[in-house]
Amino acid sequence: MVRFALALERTTRVKRGTVPLHAYAAAMSDLTNEILSVAGLTAGEIDGWIATSTESRDQRDEAKLLSVLGLVAPQERCLALPHPGHHLAHAAAAFYSSGFDEAAALVMDSYGSRIAGGGRERETAFTFRTGQTPEILLRVVRDADRIAGYRRDGDIWTPAALSGVGEIYRVVTLALGFREAGTTYDDAGKTMGLASYGKRLSDDNMFYELAPDGGLRFDRAAESLVELGVAVREGDELRLVPRPPRAPYEQFHFDLAAQLQAEFEEAVLHVTRHVLAIGGTRSLVTCGGSFLNSSLNTRIMRETDVERMFVFPAATDDGNAAGAALYAYHNLMGLPAQATPPMRHVYLGPPRVTGTDIQAVADRWGLETRTHEGTEAIASAAADAIARGDIIGWFQDRAEFGPRSLGARSILCHPGMPGMKDRLNARVKFREGFRPFAGSVLTERAGKWFDMPAAESPFMLMVCPVLEAQRELVSEVVHIDGTCRVQTVAEDNPGAFRALIEAFEDRTGLPMVLNTSFNLRGMPIVEHPDEAMDCLYGSRLDRLFIGGLEVTAPDLTALRPERLQAAGSRGSVGLPATGEQRAAVTVRPEWEGVLGLADGTRSMRRIADELGADVEELVDLALDMRRHGLLRWAGLPQASRPVFPLPQYSPDTSGG
Repeated sequence: MVRFALALERTTRVKRGTVPLHAYAAAMSDLTNEILSVAGLTAGEIDGWIATSTESRDQRDEAKLLSVLGLVAPQERCLALPHPGHHLAHAAAAFYSSGFDEAAALVMDSYGSRIAGGGRERETAFTFRTGQTPEILLRVVRDADRIAGYRRDGDIWTPAALSGVGEIYRVVTLALGFREAGTTYDDAGKTMGLASYGKRLSDDNMFYELAPDGGLRFDRAAESLVELGVAVREGDELRLVPRPPRAPYEQFHFDLAAQLQAEFEEAVLHVTRHVLAIGGTRSLVTCGGSFLNSSLNTRIMRETDVERMFVFPAATDDGNAAGAALYAYHNLMGLPAQATPPMRHVYLGPPRVTGTDIQAVADRWGLETRTHEGTEAIASAAADAIARGDIIGWFQDRAEFGPRSLGARSILCHPGMPGMKDRLNARVKFREGFRPFAGSVLTERAGKWFDMPAAESPFMLMVCPVLEAQRELVSEVVHIDGTCRVQTVAEDNPGAFRALIEAFEDRTGLPMVLNTSFNLRGMPIVEHPDEAMDCLYGSRLDRLFIGGLEVTAPDLTALRPERLQAAGSRGSVGLPATGEQRAAVTVRPEWEGVLGLADGTRSMRRIADELGADVEELVDLALDMRRHGLLRWAGLPQASRPVFPLPQYSPDTSGG
C-alpha cells in the first residue's frame, strides 16, 4: 500500500517537473528526502530502492538509474536489475492498488520504454494474478524510438510516420494549439473538453483504423493532418501549423477535436475488447495518460464485458514511481503474496497544515483571518460561503497524488448559481471558457443526479450524463453535451471535505459542489500554505479555508503594483513562477497604461483615477500581468520558489 507520494512539479513549482537537466537528480533527491522525513524514516531504514525510466534499454542505461538513486539510497539497498519498464510500472500501479485478485492490465500512453535493438513500447497488456509474476498478454512496439512533437527553429515537428493511440492524440492536440507554454508538453484535457462543441469532420476515420485482429493501424494519420492544413510535409517530417496562441476558436477546431475524440474512443474500446477476450477475464485495470480521458473510461464500463474496472488515479508518468515500488514489493522482495486493500483515497502528500503555524503565515501576508475549531465548524463556514456565492480555496493537510483535485487542494463554488462557471474561468482560473468543471457529490446521492455506469467514481475519472430533470439545478457543472465529470465522496473519505458537502446540502438541498484544481493557469496545483495565500493576491478568490483558519481575500484595489525589471525572464538562477513565463512575454496594448504607472507607490484606485478607467477592470488586467511575471504587489512577500544551481560550465559555442 502506498503511504506517501508527491509529484516533482508540486515542489519545483514548474509544471510537469521540467527542471533543468543538470538539476534534475538533485531536485528528485530533495523531494525523496522530504518524503522520508515526513514518514519518520531515514534512507538506511528503507529495505529496497527502485527506479524506472522510459529511456532505459539495457544494463548500461539502467546503471544510470542507480546513479540517481545513489544521491539518497545506500547502494546495497538498491534492488537488482532489471527495473520494471515504463508500461510494467504503469500496470503494477493499477493492479496492486485495485484490490483485485486477478485482472488484465491495459496500458496506453504517448510513449513507453525504449526497446533494446530499436523501437519503443506503444500499447501493452499484462495478466496479473495475486501471488504470481505478471505476464505479457499483448505487446505492440513502434518501429522507432523517436518522439513526435519536438521543437526546432521555433516550430513543432513530427515524423511523417505516426503510430500509436496516444501519439496521435498528442499530435492533434499540439496542432490545436494546446501545449504548456515554452514546452511541447501537450494539454490533452483541453482537446477532450473542446470536442463536445463540435461534430465529426468525416464519417470515415481519419487517424485510426480498426484491424480485424484487435489491433490498430494509422496509415492515414499523417496525410490527414496535411489535408486538414494543420501540418506541412517537408521531407520525411511534418511541420505542424498549430492554432496560434490567443487566436479565436473556429468551428473547424471544435470539429477536429470531435473527430479525434470519437476515433480515439472507438480505437481504445476495440483494443480493450480484444484484451479482455484473449485474457479470459472480465476484470480490467488501466493506466497511462490515455485513461485520464474520463469520457473513454465511462464508455469502457458501459460498452464492454468488463464487470469490474480500476483506473489508477495518478495515471500519468509521475505515478510510475508508485508503480515501480509496488512491483518491487510484490515481485522482487520475496515478501508473502497477498491481495492488498483497494485504494480508497490519494491524500498521500506530506502534511502541510500539521506542524505549521498557519496564522503566522496569514499574518506575514497581511491577511485577515477567523478561526474555526474542529472539522464541523470549518466545513460549516465553508458551506455558508459557497451557498452565498463565494468562490473559495479549500486546502487540507495532505495533497492528492495525481492530476485531479479531490478535496485537498480544490477551488470550490456553487454548482447551480448562474454565471458561476464563467466567473470562475475568467477571473479565478484565467482559462478558456469552453473548459468544463467537475461535480463532487455524496456517493449515496450520485445516482439521483447522474447516469452512473458504476456506483462510485472517487478519483474523478468518469464523465456521466446529468439527469435531465436535474440539469438546471446544477447548471454550472453541466457541460455543453449534458455531461459532468463526477467525483463521488464516500463516508470513509478522510478530512473535512465530506462534511463540507453535507453542510452545503443542508443549506441548499444540493448534495454536491463544483470542484476544480487549486491553481492558476500555467501553474501546478498549490502545495504549501504560502502558495495558497499567494493565489488570494493573484486571482478573484473570495476566501481561503486552510486547516481551521478562514482567510479573507485582500482588497485588490488598494494594492500597489510594481513593474518587474526583467519581466518574464529566468534571471541568473532559478526558474519562473509559472509555465507561461518560460517564453518571452509580449506586452499587450491594454497592459501599457497600468505598466506605465506601476511604480510601487500608486494604488490600483489611484492608477484608475489617473487613467480615467474602471478600477475593477484594471485589477483584472493587473492580475493577468502578475501571472505573466510582469509586475508584483509592492510590500508583500512572494511565495517561495526553489532555486536551481547554474551548470558549472556552459557549452562552448565559439566553434574553437
